[in-house]
Amino acid sequence: MLNNLIQNNESRSINAFLTDSRQQSYDQDTLWDKLNLSQQYAVCSLGQFGYLLTYVRNFGDTTLAILKQNDKIATINEAGVININPAIVCRQ
Repeated sequence: MLNNLIQNNESRSINAFLTDSRQQSYDQDTLWDKLNLSQQYAVCSLGQFGYLLTYVRNFGDTTLAILKQNDKIATINEAGVININPAIVCRQ
């Protein structure tokens, strides 16, 4: 998703993403409430493998769930599609 924003030269959206990700910290219940039903189902599926819901990021009207398991990262888009090899880097 971030790569798409970069490729499309949408720097305003990228800056909003970076600012938002640094300034907000939510508990698990708050993150869960930000997901739609498809994303919640996918989070439960990945949870069986030890992944934890870590972030929920909004890009305009699109929501992306980010999960971590040790040093592994997975994302879930609004359709509930899981990507276990996303092209993103999370800060520690």
